[in-house]
Amino acid sequence: MWILKNSKDLLENLKSSTFSNISSIKTYDFSTLYTTIPHAKLKARLFDIINSCFFNKNGSRKFKYIVIGHSQNYFVKNHSDSTHKYSEEDIQKMLEFLVDNIYVVFGNQVFQQTIGIPMGTNCAPLLADLFLYSYEADFLQRLVRDKKKALAVTFNSTFRYIDDVLSINNSHFHSYVDSIYPGELEIKDTTESVSSVSYLDVLLEKDLNGILTTKLYDKRDDFNFSIVNFPYLCSNIPSSPAYGVFVSQLIRYARACSTYDEFLKRGMLLTNKLIKQDYQQSRLKSSFRKFYGRYNDLVSKYNLPLSQMLNDVFHTIC
Repeated sequence: MWILKNSKDLLENLKSSTFSNISSIKTYDFSTLYTTIPHAKLKARLFDIINSCFFNKNGSRKFKYIVIGHSQNYFVKNHSDSTHKYSEEDIQKMLEFLVDNIYVVFGNQVFQQTIGIPMGTNCAPLLADLFLYSYEADFLQRLVRDKKKALAVTFNSTFRYIDDVLSINNSHFHSYVDSIYPGELEIKDTTESVSSVSYLDVLLEKDLNGILTTKLYDKRDDFNFSIVNFPYLCSNIPSSPAYGVFVSQLIRYARACSTYDEFLKRGMLLTNKLIKQDYQQSRLKSSFRKFYGRYNDLVSKYNLPLSQMLNDVFHTIC
């Protein structure tokens, strides 16, 4: 399954030895996804996925209900006294009602949406994810059935977050895009160069030796004006959560930046910005110490003591 929950999920995957040598790296994007999903195909594909949860491949029943509990959800084979149990037929009927009853009000007119799903609904990302997953799974299973297992393996390093696709070490991906996804969806190659791509909030770069490095990518860095994205302490806000923002950003930087130089650059920019917004240097240092102690698993890759990191981040405060 290529589905990613977030960039943290991607970075965890990239720790694998599989990525010790990178030959190619590409990104793709669905130019239109939510607005072009055909309702008939959406329902048919999701019905198949729902059935696969309740039935074995030979058609025998695997489970009778799924029970939605307060702390956990689980399948039961035969009986449940819960009032929140649902069969595959129940779920399919709810899904069908949801898809068939999408309406848009424009002025004093009401329109029924017959193509696509509204992006604002809670379930839209999940529906889109599962819709695309059904085609991706079918494609890989088809390769295996056709005894093209070696080709199927080249797609192991493919990742997708909703409508953004990342393909690593697979020179074949572009040739098979039309074989994977339905014709109603348009997917474009968004690769920036042969050696670097931006994906979610991460910039991935490979050198001439195929070594992969990662660092934070933020579109706002390219803006020609300053962004107010952190609270000012002179405003009427509690101070503790404000300093917590400092720690949360350090965690984000440490996860994304594979090299210390990149982490340090981000850390210095953030620290200087917060100092100018009335944050106390002493409290920021205290917060940094807590970050280093609690999240040492993130900074241990830099192999540096706390004293040096503190000195590096804070010595250019102006």
